[in-house]
Amino acid sequence: MGKACVNTLERVLASREGFLCLPTFQPGIDLSYGGVLLSLPALVHNGLLRYRDDFEPDNGYYSIASVFISLAFLALLRVKTLSQSTFTAVGELGKVIGLDRIPEVKTLRKRIALFCQRANIQQWAGKLSRDWMSDHPDLAGVFYIDGHVVVYFGHQTKMPKRYVARLKLCMSGSTDYWVNDMTGQPFFVVNKTINQGMIQTINQDIIPRLDQDVPHQPTAEQLQEDRYMHRYMLVFDRECYSPDFFYDLWQQRIAICTYKKNVDRPWDDCEFKTCQGNLPGGEIQQLELAERGVLLQNAGSEKKIWAREIRKRSASGHQTSIITTNFSLSLVMIGLYMFARWSQENFFSYMMKNFGIDTLVSYLKTQIGDTTQLINPQYRALESSLKKLVSRLNVRKVKFAGMLMGELPEKENNKKKYLEKKAELSSEIQTLEYEIYQLKAEKKQIPRKIQYSQLPENEKFSNAINDRKHFMDSIKMIAYRAETSLVNMIRPQMSHPDEARALLQQIFKTDANIYPDHVNKKLIVEIHSLSYHKDDKILLQLCQQLNETQTPFPGTDLALKYIMVST
Repeated sequence: MGKACVNTLERVLASREGFLCLPTFQPGIDLSYGGVLLSLPALVHNGLLRYRDDFEPDNGYYSIASVFISLAFLALLRVKTLSQSTFTAVGELGKVIGLDRIPEVKTLRKRIALFCQRANIQQWAGKLSRDWMSDHPDLAGVFYIDGHVVVYFGHQTKMPKRYVARLKLCMSGSTDYWVNDMTGQPFFVVNKTINQGMIQTINQDIIPRLDQDVPHQPTAEQLQEDRYMHRYMLVFDRECYSPDFFYDLWQQRIAICTYKKNVDRPWDDCEFKTCQGNLPGGEIQQLELAERGVLLQNAGSEKKIWAREIRKRSASGHQTSIITTNFSLSLVMIGLYMFARWSQENFFSYMMKNFGIDTLVSYLKTQIGDTTQLINPQYRALESSLKKLVSRLNVRKVKFAGMLMGELPEKENNKKKYLEKKAELSSEIQTLEYEIYQLKAEKKQIPRKIQYSQLPENEKFSNAINDRKHFMDSIKMIAYRAETSLVNMIRPQMSHPDEARALLQQIFKTDANIYPDHVNKKLIVEIHSLSYHKDDKILLQLCQQLNETQTPFPGTDLALKYIMVST
């Protein structure tokens, strides 16, 4: 047998026995990315390997645990795409997971494709979401929902266009509806290529999941005894403002909290009082708040619902109106819950910048269901033309009204020009009104919605968001939640808590020595010192807290033990 074959056989056998048996692993080796091992206990706690059995059987050289940990470590090291992993020290990072190197890009893509074939990614993500809610029931009663447009820059398919607020442009893409807790940590995400709006997405996709997953919901008897009790609360922006929607949700005993549209005159200053509350990060905030009861009803609708209207007054005197059907929370908590919605906006910004949630994982396209309802392109074109004509008509009417209110020129030449322009405007107004009448009549003859199968062949498109993207989004959610867990550990010790994530990014890339202690069943990770002594003190306390978890390295019976080289 050749030497190459013998080496290959040894590696395969070693991979079956555990990473410490690999010939590439040497005691006391120096690792450039050794600091990222500090995130492993939090990753395991957040469900990275909890459901790896869902992806079996798998007989690759790299185990399922090795692939999962590699992907999570790459995310924490801010490697946004799989192809960017080639620019990292793959050998050094491989030794962190106990192998000679991490899987190459081609292998990672094949394994992700295999995972998506063998497992139901949506069910796996659902299990993770339920676990996170069960682990933090105090945060699982209030859910923040907001949409994030994933822009598609490719040319292989014609994705529907939608307005991207952050770019102030209408671009091709799909919409992700994220469900987060008050601190900004995600529970799950719903992707919509054909977007029917947030209200319909909440009704059809989000509420059915929350009804099954939210822990500690009140029973039917409790809800019947207390007519003001709710099961859980949804917080969203003005996009979902609809009294009919609020009424339908309360019939299911789901409370809402949102900003009010069409705010009327300001309230008197004497109604406001200073309230104080604690934010999730521990900060104490004072708010100027006032409250009234309000009856909400859409014009022409029979649905009526009483709600609480709460207004916050800023230092400049501006009043922001909040509507809620939560009757059990205090005035200050409603204010804090509503304005904590910015944690979700910060989450979007942070995930785009650091984790690349907008990047595609593969070029695989999925087909749209033939029975999927979407807006008729002909209807949309007529509606767009109608808006343009109405806008032109309004401009002409304003000019014509100004001429009627003005005085007639005294000079004969000016009077003639005035009358000619007036007649021209009147004729143009009549023409525009007739065109608008024709368009409205034509619009009534065309259905607003059609099925995807009824689209012309040249207008059909595929979905660029597939299961592989959903899989990587779940990995990135696990990585983000793990990082947040570490942030919560070190934040109390920091004089500037807002710099906690930046410090963790530095720690992840810090050198470390790693060697096994088989006698005491420990895997020793010696972390090198950081740039500043104050950061070393924080890192030392973090190591002590992580050592208390006694987390074993996956695939071994060795518990991780972190120590500082300088101590």
